[in-house]
Amino acid sequence: MDTMTTLSGRNERSLSGYADSLLDYPRWLLERDVDFTHCEFQGSYTETTDYCVSCEFGVACHWLTRVRSPHSAENVLPELLQALITAADYVQKTHCQPHNRACGCPNCVWLREVRGFLRSNR
Repeated sequence: MDTMTTLSGRNERSLSGYADSLLDYPRWLLERDVDFTHCEFQGSYTETTDYCVSCEFGVACHWLTRVRSPHSAENVLPELLQALITAADYVQKTHCQPHNRACGCPNCVWLREVRGFLRSNR
């Protein structure tokens, strides 16, 4: 299999590795977008804690906790593809409105790359 170069500059040799590396950008965006200053868990979502369940950033934090640390060997491709779908929806809704198809901002470039990858791996 050919080596694939990603936005992060890493070379990945598997579809799972490439999908995991595509998640680097939305991880960074969420960590930048969500203020964890007053979070007693420093942004690590805990399902059994009322604080996390009722937090306004709960959904984003839950997703971020699941994908924060790359675990390519542990994550199966379908889970990574679902994480990419969720991340793409987040980036589209929060960072690519009202951009157009020709937009060259990093958000739209990443989104096009992910959408192409997702189309080719249905």
